[in-house]
Amino acid sequence: MDSTVKVQIVNSSWYVPVPLKEYAMSRVTLYFYSDGWVPIKYCSLEKAILLYQKANLEGKEIFLFPVNLDPNQFGNFFK
Repeated sequence: MDSTVKVQIVNSSWYVPVPLKEYAMSRVTLYFYSDGWVPIKYCSLEKAILLYQKANLEGKEIFLFPVNLDPNQFGNFFK
């Protein structure tokens, strides 16, 4: 990830800061939703954020979850 990016502080209860560099290599699972949560792939958080941004630019919506959390276990909670 580019370490020269400026950080903008947002005053919102929904604000989630970008993870610290020490977590960049943590593994996550990418999912998309189509009548249920479908896992796409496992990758590092750093790569997942880049893939998320690319998908977002193409009008697609993907979600990142920790590898030990399966959103299908929570029914409709994440819809």
